[in-house]
Amino acid sequence: MTDTLRPADLSPGLPQPTRYLLPPEAYHDPAWYEREQRELFGRTWNLVAYEADLPNPGDHLPIQVGLDPVLVQRGHDGRIRAFLNMCRHRGMALTCEAGGTDTTIRCPYHGWEYDSDGALARIPQRASQFADLDPADWGLVPLGAATWDGMVFVNPDPDAVPFETWLGAYGTRIGPHDTTQLVEILRMRVPVACNWKLYIENHVDVLHLWYLHGESLGMYDHTAFLHEKVGWHWVSEERLRPGGERSRGLPPIAHLPESELDVLRANLRFPNVPTSSSATQTMTYQVIPTGPASCELDIRVRAEPGATLPPEGLQQLLQVLRDEDGFAVEQIQRVIRSPRFEVGPLASTHEAPITSFQRDVLAHLS
Repeated sequence: MTDTLRPADLSPGLPQPTRYLLPPEAYHDPAWYEREQRELFGRTWNLVAYEADLPNPGDHLPIQVGLDPVLVQRGHDGRIRAFLNMCRHRGMALTCEAGGTDTTIRCPYHGWEYDSDGALARIPQRASQFADLDPADWGLVPLGAATWDGMVFVNPDPDAVPFETWLGAYGTRIGPHDTTQLVEILRMRVPVACNWKLYIENHVDVLHLWYLHGESLGMYDHTAFLHEKVGWHWVSEERLRPGGERSRGLPPIAHLPESELDVLRANLRFPNVPTSSSATQTMTYQVIPTGPASCELDIRVRAEPGATLPPEGLQQLLQVLRDEDGFAVEQIQRVIRSPRFEVGPLASTHEAPITSFQRDVLAHLS
């Protein structure tokens, strides 16, 4: 399935042959999965929420990022911060609820309390039991946090590159959709029985559009599909073919120019956030690893205020993401543990993004 890797295989910016770089165990081995959680997700910028999920000061969300439990909270100053979800006294997770609003976060074990900026605010029995403790030394452990286009990102790595460096030119290459002007009209989670990387590789695979989505996306001109790697990320666009009809059921996004109304964009924020946008909606469907051979799509659709996704629109969405893409990658997962499993030659351009994605994964694990 994979050849012996040379240092040049992982060198960014150099032309690379189109081929599979990952061994089969990368898709089912618990040790490989653990390493990805530690070295990939623990060292990159992860989408953890939308700003709208935390509208008020004190709002907080517990999130798992790689191996780290994370607490994302909006402070009294309106700023969104991230902390290790760990009391500094005995290491207990401060909250495991789906979210909440509190002026302070209180540890239920021994009552230590923290302000929304992470500062240690109160220690019960401090005078008698912790007389020499300076609260300024025992605030919550801060993590890298950034907001962009209405979304919240966290990086647990204390040596992380700045968010702006990681994002690079991606923000200028994804089209004119402004997420902050739209509202969420659908959120749902869909389990998929495959390793998360298989779903991402399917997302950047251009070749399958003609076959797996022959009817569901047949209105688009795949022969003119444009795609490009932008730093760690990936952008693409294609237009309606002559005679192709736009999707119905949702109003056009008001702030889009006329030239954008026939365009479908499918982008990828490395490592695990596929996105799509069209004349009527924009969507993220983050592929969240849940095990060595399982993942979950966190589908979030945004559209014009007041818009409602009709049943046929939801059916079409699930047909593409679950019934077609999900079905295909689940069938690969069924075979991948066979000792006779192998990957043949990849299409020279239409599957080249797979090689690029795998090289970036390996670069984080090197």
